[in-house]
Amino acid sequence: MVPSTSIAVMICGIVFILVLVIGLLLFYKFKYHTKITTFLIGAAAFILFALVLEQIMHVIVLFKSPAGDKIQNNIWLYALYGGLAAGVFEETGRLIAMKFLLKKEHYKPHTALMYGAGHGGIEAVLLGAMSLVSNIIYSLMINAGQEQMLLSQVPAEQKEALQTAFTQLKEYSPAVFAAVPAERLSAVTLHIALSVLVWTAVVKKKPAFFFLAILIHTAVDAAAVLLKDRLPIPVLELIIFAMSVIAAVFAYIIWKKHLKGAPSETTVPEESAA
Repeated sequence: MVPSTSIAVMICGIVFILVLVIGLLLFYKFKYHTKITTFLIGAAAFILFALVLEQIMHVIVLFKSPAGDKIQNNIWLYALYGGLAAGVFEETGRLIAMKFLLKKEHYKPHTALMYGAGHGGIEAVLLGAMSLVSNIIYSLMINAGQEQMLLSQVPAEQKEALQTAFTQLKEYSPAVFAAVPAERLSAVTLHIALSVLVWTAVVKKKPAFFFLAILIHTAVDAAAVLLKDRLPIPVLELIIFAMSVIAAVFAYIIWKKHLKGAPSETTVPEESAA
């Protein structure tokens, strides 16, 4: 049986993620008059660059290239490769979207925040909330006595992995499931911070901030991989959250130096007035 406490924590996690994402969307929309389409562009860029293009490269590099086995069997190489791949693809997606799709919004510095909310928000929903939804469905079916029926419907090569997942659902502490929304909070914070850096690179023509965003993204993702099996989950999440907050503080300093004092969000530049 999956403890009812674990199911309750998962439900709360889903609610937290949805409130976070929708709350940021509404806050930036009504507080700073940014566009919902900016949020959607951020979400679309994440899907295209992280879930499609990056995954294609992973298949080629990890499973079809001679270096694949070496990378997967060396935790340091795997962490560096994974972090760098995420950093390059996601920050490049951010750069392209901001440079071309959001060109008319360059006079609105808060557009960077809305873009980051969309980029990190869709990731939180797809990788965080949806995984919890899946776990809840499996948990309810296990508690209804349908575990063996579920196992009988999957191919033999997948049965062991599914059985392991069911065992984890039954044995994991509720705190493990609470780590999912905590992880998503860190990720959204980081994505908004990185969006500020890339926005500065695009609008202020300072490419160093683009490469800095890649470096920060790589460092955080690589650290998560390296520490995942070496530290208790709460400690790991605290470290990742701290790294995200440091990135956010740094982005705020950059914001004050390069973006503060830009035209009001409600002010349309003369060349766009027509």
